Amino acid sequence: MNNMKITRITLAAVLFCGVSFAQAQKAESSLQLSFSKQTDNSKTISALVMGKKSGEKFKPASNAHISFYAQKEKELVLLSKTVSDDRGKATLTLPKDLPLDADHFFGITVKVENDDTFENSEEKLKLKDVNLSLKLNPHDTARVATATVTEITDEGTEKAVKDVSINFYVQRLFGKMPAAEDHTVKTDEKGIAVFSFPKGIPGDTAGSMTVLAMIEDNDSYGTVESKSSTNWGVVVPLEKDPFPRAIWGAKAQWGMIITLTILYGGVWSSYIFMAFQLRKIKKEENLTTNN
Repeated sequence: MNNMKITRITLAAVLFCGVSFAQAQKAESSLQLSFSKQTDNSKTISALVMGKKSGEKFKPASNAHISFYAQKEKELVLLSKTVSDDRGKATLTLPKDLPLDADHFFGITVKVENDDTFENSEEKLKLKDVNLSLKLNPHDTARVATATVTEITDEGTEKAVKDVSINFYVQRLFGKMPAAEDHTVKTDEKGIAVFSFPKGIPGDTAGSMTVLAMIEDNDSYGTVESKSSTNWGVVVPLEKDPFPRAIWGAKAQWGMIITLTILYGGVWSSYIFMAFQLRKIKKEENLTTNN
């Protein structure tokens, strides 16, 4: 009996040490959060999970267990659970009606928790919902873009927001291009930022382009965007031959094709001539032997 007790105690100690060692081997984790509100008023929050083991540098952590919470008074309400992708990122589209505090701020808490690989960590965001509208007049020869920033008051009315930096961009295929060297304007007492677009910005074949007004990485609002299309761009005609014959292109130049054809044709002609001569010599040898 004493031996069995000793064995059980030993096994329990080994299991406890094994669990403790496994927990001690978890990688350290950290979170970076970003918030964005799109033109259609949809709101998303993105989390980037970074992890590292002892003696290593932080790098994006894939398959980390992430939980998104909304702050409701003193409690956290679970919104969603997910895992990070290969780049360590996880994105959630937030519900339209988030709980607000007395100052109309909403709070989001993101946690790495209940994960076998990474230690627990959390990060919080506290932001205020703001509306950003963009007005363009296609017939305005001055090319003036007007952005307006407002908040919703307790009475449900809109209140202008002053001194908010608005950046103006032109949408391109692989991103956005600043509309000018100085493309930032602050809102005035009426919450309005006015920006005059320079001439000569290329559009499409009809001169159309998409204009973006953005509040970027604001401490109170995060990133908010609004966009609209207009015909202020310079008409860019379609190229008759978008893939001309060139050394670096998909189509080779005619001179190169002719030169290579002559060279390879000459080489193969020599091979064929030699093979013909060898066959002729062999036939003559066979005739001589038979005679």
